[in-house]
Amino acid sequence: MKSIDVKSIYNEKYFLEAVDGYKEFSEFDGSFGSLFERYKRNVNILELRPQHKYLEIGCGRGEICIWHGLNGGIAKGVDYSADAINLAKSKAKILDSSVEFVEASFGTLLEPDNYYDRILASEFIEHISKIEGVDFFKVAYSALKPGGKLLVYTMPNTLQRCYGYPIMRIWAFIKGKRLPKKQDDTLSEHYKLYHLNEQNYFELKHSALRVGFKRFVVGYDIESVKNKSGIKNLILKFIEITPLRHLLFSNLYLLAEK
Repeated sequence: MKSIDVKSIYNEKYFLEAVDGYKEFSEFDGSFGSLFERYKRNVNILELRPQHKYLEIGCGRGEICIWHGLNGGIAKGVDYSADAINLAKSKAKILDSSVEFVEASFGTLLEPDNYYDRILASEFIEHISKIEGVDFFKVAYSALKPGGKLLVYTMPNTLQRCYGYPIMRIWAFIKGKRLPKKQDDTLSEHYKLYHLNEQNYFELKHSALRVGFKRFVVGYDIESVKNKSGIKNLILKFIEITPLRHLLFSNLYLLAEK
């Protein structure tokens, strides 16, 4: 199955009621502070600056593109969902952001080689097939300038899903607690249609190497699960440098420099 086969489920309702950040979208005023927290993390990890030419593949409602345009940058957002692009264009018009939005599949993009300083694909690669995933990395690598950076953010982590969560359930049971048999994000009726190509640390690393990236890091963005408890944060930091991270963390990212 390819992403084009399930295109119809990516409708306006999906982007306004299901996609992360939908609650913040109605209040988004183009400022960095009004961005959904995940989007802020993506901007910071990618080190997106006003002087950068920016491409977002699978841009959805287009918040980061709109913010970047208002911040003085050149931005292009691409999504194959007509409803997503319409939402993005409407918001950009309201906020008077000079940004380009294109309804297209990444596979049909005719972007110039060595053009973009920054490319983002956030919560995207899990929604396309494995074959399409190979093509996506080729497109992104070709479109990046030398020295340009690609950020791929994705969840879940298949190793956590298949092995880590069952272990967590057993541990919780020993402590007298019960965790649901299935994790919350798998309960949607369309879950298997939404997620065609879930990733893990080793798959992302292989994809980066296969396409030609020499400088990259694959990691787990744990900032979103930290809290004010110093002890908990120390535990998370310890796990982050051990093989346990592959079983316990889900927020995967690949940051690669061409």
